[in-house]
Amino acid sequence: MLPTDQIRFPPKSVTLRDGRTVTLRFLTPDDAEVLGDFYESIERAAYRFYCPHGLTRENAAKKAADAESATSVTLVAEHTAGAIVGYNWYAWKVGSEEPSIFGICIRKEHRGNALGRALMARLLEVAAEIGPEIMSLTVQKANPRAAALYTKMGFQPVREQMRGQVEEFPAEPETYMERRAR
Repeated sequence: MLPTDQIRFPPKSVTLRDGRTVTLRFLTPDDAEVLGDFYESIERAAYRFYCPHGLTRENAAKKAADAESATSVTLVAEHTAGAIVGYNWYAWKVGSEEPSIFGICIRKEHRGNALGRALMARLLEVAAEIGPEIMSLTVQKANPRAAALYTKMGFQPVREQMRGQVEEFPAEPETYMERRAR
């Protein structure tokens, strides 16, 4: 997200269900190392549900380098100790009919504390002003908690489809969902 747009959405402190506090802020080009640490903290089994790109230090560096892109928004949830404990993003192509793409990933020890809801709510605030009018995502049928969250956040199922094999994870059914951003 462009730095000039980031100014309109300052960092936001959020208290989770368990009383821990995190700060929701935009990813910066300086976050490559801490994002790499976050990626490495995600257990391999969870990658099955988050696979738009590998959770590697190389991809963390690319994501951080692209933090000020005009065609993507990336939010991180930063714990008071400075560690990233969750993040979400969406990206789009200007002038393209292709739908936007979306991803969310949270450290295991922070799941179930409403962090996903907080990240999505903040991203939707930004999306109401920046990006395409329609946001889209896919969710695997085997991930009902995520599907329930997306539905609560206003995403509607559009179609059922098969996601191809990703690394060692076999092809599996998923739902393509959309939400009007504004």
